[in-house]
Amino acid sequence: MKYLMILSVLIFAGSAFATDYLIEDGDDFANLGLVDYDTLLMTGGTGHDLSLGGWSTGIIENTDPLNIAQGDGGIWELDTYSYSELTINGGEFYELGAHGESIINLSGGRIDHIYSYQTAWEWDYGVDPPEWVPNPHITIIYSGDLPTVDVSNVLTGLWGNSSAFSIELHDVSGYSPVIENIQFELIPEPATLLLLGLGAVMVRRKQ
Repeated sequence: MKYLMILSVLIFAGSAFATDYLIEDGDDFANLGLVDYDTLLMTGGTGHDLSLGGWSTGIIENTDPLNIAQGDGGIWELDTYSYSELTINGGEFYELGAHGESIINLSGGRIDHIYSYQTAWEWDYGVDPPEWVPNPHITIIYSGDLPTVDVSNVLTGLWGNSSAFSIELHDVSGYSPVIENIQFELIPEPATLLLLGLGAVMVRRKQ
C-alpha cells in the first residue's frame, strides 16, 4: 500500500493536485508562507523563503538551478511546521528545516543541508508497559544500497531514479539527531512498480 501511495504521488502529482499556489518556470518569489489547508504545486521557478504551516500540503517537482555563487535560483530556505506535509520529487534547495509534527517525503533533487527541530521517538501506549519507539518524520526514497552517513555527518546515496545525492545533516541541540528522524524506503524494481500501477488500474475499473 505504501508503494502504491508513493506511485500515485509520482505519477499524478503534476496533473491531479488541486492547488492554491501554482509556481512555474519564470516565477520568482521572495517569501511565501502556506497556512491552514493551503496547497502548493511547484514545477519550476525560484524563491528565497518558503514555509509550510498548519495542515498545508506542498508538492515540488522542479525548480530553477541553485546558483551558490550568485545567490539565486532554486529555493534557499524551505521550512515545514505544525502538521504540514511536503513532497519533493525534484528541484534544488540550499536549506531544508523540519519543525513540529510536519512530514517530509524526499525522492529526488538536490538538497544541500537538512536541519531537524523534531523528536524522532514517541511512547507506544498500545503495549504494557509502554515502549519508546521510533517516530521519524522524514522519508527518503532510495535505490541501490542503503544510504550512509560519514564522520562529517554527510548523507550520501541514490534517489529512486538512480541519481546521486549528498546532504549535510545538521543536528540541533535539544532535538533528535537528523539521521534518527529519517526513515529509508527502497523503491521497488521497475517491474514491481508496473505491477502496482496495473493493480491500481484494475481496482479503479472494479469500482
